[in-house]
Amino acid sequence: MTMEQESLAQEYFARDFDAPDPVVSPVPQTLVPSAKKLSDLRILTMPQAGIDRLSFMTWDTIEVPGFGEDTFELRGYYVIERANPTSAIWHQGSVDIMMLELSVSGISSKFGRVHVSTNPDIGRQSGGQVRPGTRYPGVPDSPKMCEMSGYMQFALADQGMTVFNKEPILLRHLITHIPPIGQGGGTQGRVAIDLYRKDNPEGPPVAILREVRTHIGSWMVD
Repeated sequence: MTMEQESLAQEYFARDFDAPDPVVSPVPQTLVPSAKKLSDLRILTMPQAGIDRLSFMTWDTIEVPGFGEDTFELRGYYVIERANPTSAIWHQGSVDIMMLELSVSGISSKFGRVHVSTNPDIGRQSGGQVRPGTRYPGVPDSPKMCEMSGYMQFALADQGMTVFNKEPILLRHLITHIPPIGQGGGTQGRVAIDLYRKDNPEGPPVAILREVRTHIGSWMVD
């Protein structure tokens, strides 16, 4: 036996096999404070209720009969109100959320200027929930699903109209922390959501929302 092998053997037999395994990171039993800067974010952890004003980017695909289909980038912000989670334990808790504001703008190569915001006239709240459980059943340190049903209006200034959806736009995000800064999602593929003119809401749809992809940025600076 070499000196190195003898040293390893002595270290092995000197171990206390009755000692408990080390605790890597205890599961918090209380809600952590709501983060206000990146260094405060904690993954797989439930924060106290709060309001988040975050930068927001989307890539929307809209079809307008007679003009075709276009995908365009929109930038701005949104404001989300979060309730207290139902549990301080990540894989057990759920969180109700409401979208208080949305304001994103951009330019479509086919439709011109576009501004998207929440629709105050439809009488329905844009909101959803960070769902209980995690993406992979039985794996507590995996992402949670966040679902948001949105009622929006799309101002197409160069087309002389504002359109809106009656059927909710369902956005899904897999998240590892709250607020989910740096993460994204969307409609999870192609959809077909009719859009109606606000000045003729009972008329036929004039456009179709085909897809939304999203990226959630950091806190907005006032």
